[in-house]
Amino acid sequence: MKWWIGLFIGIVLYSCKTGKMTFNPNKKFSPQQLRSDYHLFRNILEERHPGLYWYNTKAHMDQAFDEGFKQLGDSLTEQEFRRVLTKVAAQIRCGHTSVRVSKKYTKYLDTLKTKALFPVYIKTWNDTVVVAYNIFKNDSSLIRGAQIDSIGNKPVKEVLDSLRSYIPADGGNRIAQDQRLSTGTYLGVLYTWIYGWPKSLSVHFRDSTGIAHKRVIRPYRPPVDTTRKAGPRSKRKPRVPRRERLLEERSLQIDSSGLFATMELNSFSEHLKLRSFFRRSFRKLRRQKIRNLIVDLRSNGGGRVNNAHLFMKYLSGQPFKLADSLYAVTRRSAYSRYISDDWVQKWFMRFVTHKKADGRFHFTWYEKHYFQPKKRDHYQGRTYLLSGGNSFSATSLVIGGLKARENIVILGEPTGGGAYGNSALLIPDVTLPATKIRFRLPLFRLVTDKDIPKDGQGVQPEVPVQPTVEDIRRGRDYKMEKAKELIKARDGGITEY
Repeated sequence: MKWWIGLFIGIVLYSCKTGKMTFNPNKKFSPQQLRSDYHLFRNILEERHPGLYWYNTKAHMDQAFDEGFKQLGDSLTEQEFRRVLTKVAAQIRCGHTSVRVSKKYTKYLDTLKTKALFPVYIKTWNDTVVVAYNIFKNDSSLIRGAQIDSIGNKPVKEVLDSLRSYIPADGGNRIAQDQRLSTGTYLGVLYTWIYGWPKSLSVHFRDSTGIAHKRVIRPYRPPVDTTRKAGPRSKRKPRVPRRERLLEERSLQIDSSGLFATMELNSFSEHLKLRSFFRRSFRKLRRQKIRNLIVDLRSNGGGRVNNAHLFMKYLSGQPFKLADSLYAVTRRSAYSRYISDDWVQKWFMRFVTHKKADGRFHFTWYEKHYFQPKKRDHYQGRTYLLSGGNSFSATSLVIGGLKARENIVILGEPTGGGAYGNSALLIPDVTLPATKIRFRLPLFRLVTDKDIPKDGQGVQPEVPVQPTVEDIRRGRDYKMEKAKELIKARDGGITEY
């Protein structure tokens, strides 16, 4: 029994030791460690990324990699090294290729009691930047609708161009990048990550009358709740009922006029029970004879391709296929130990792909297969698909595939996902061994339609609807209002909204 006692003591001592270990975000990695990780980062991308030279030449990417390597002459923290990797990865112009913090850094962020926040949320388009929200509600000047001209004494266009160089997007899609900057605290997080928090940050802006102002803004720190008792339960977030969570992601509302319905569809995730949701929704539309359907896809970043296909089956009046080509550049890797579940990817690709004369491994079933429209509860009315910069990945495939269909209107801004195609399908994480920084590695290149120009643009709407400064000032849902306006003009019968 002595060995049991020794084992028990060993476990206790190890637990005490690891329990005292804390993560240090300011830890510096040596140039040798950084260069080793950087070589892996470059080698793995050059070996396996199917779209590495899709929107840039090899010479351009070689230069980008070389420029990044030159910044590794001194020790860097994880965050400093991640900035180097992020800027290089963004030049691939692939929205599915992004750099992420290490798992330990993620846990460290979760332990912070208060986090300094950039207090201003914005909406930006065509180099116009307008305040959408100010956390400091007592600020009576820098309010919704104020148009920002400069941040930190730099023209706003210069700031935007600098920030965009760190944001991955299909083909360098500006619509996608600007939508990211317009989402919640993203602009502030990215700005302070790159530039840090200065002692004071001046903002020049114009109010609704065009009068110029200057404000100095400071970070917002949420107050610490001292009334709650410390303990394991205090860290738990209140559990939201599953039904409520599902309703936040997908819902169907029929207008009281009976003339149209609105479907909000924020994801094609496998966790949303979309098969049963689509079945119930389209059955209800048929039984109540709803002639117009507005589908809000503006916040839909994609998800399961099979859910996207299922949705298309209810709306498309003719057979359709996923893509003209879908292929990987290789089925094996010299760096498998750094790639999550690479053995799963390897066996999957062995069974479903075939090497063709071009030397690539094609997923021929998807390249040839035509999906048939649903016969039961197929929607026969007119459909308005609302699109925008967050309409990405599988959602771009849906909008692009339905665009030319009869009785379907694409309304809003171009999609954030590329119209020509993307690099996606299988996207494992790669973990760099020294710093533990991770990056996403898409393994397949998908070309939706070879006849579409490969210009990096998203799927273009048939009815373009862009914001105005007045729209933001008034908090209008201008795209939804436009869809209802078109329904009223076409079918009539609506007197109020």
